[in-house]
Amino acid sequence: MSSNKTPAPLSDDILALRLGLTTREFQRYRGQGLIVVTVTEEDENTAKVTCQLGNRIWEGFVANGEIIVEGVRFTRGMRSKTIVS
Repeated sequence: MSSNKTPAPLSDDILALRLGLTTREFQRYRGQGLIVVTVTEEDENTAKVTCQLGNRIWEGFVANGEIIVEGVRFTRGMRSKTIVS
């Protein structure tokens, strides 16, 4: 089950730190829709948390409230295309 509405098994403090932000910045950007947090349950004790801010994506597997594996990646930007109708 994947949902943006599922509460992350990690606090805003931890997610902010992983993205290099203060908690206040993280909450402000999330409120503006600039940060997207997705939680996918892998099994009953493990969840995959994905937190994206622009081209920066933090992914972590959380088991029983602890991060067991994590990583940050950066996506390449796409050039904007002009649509002519």
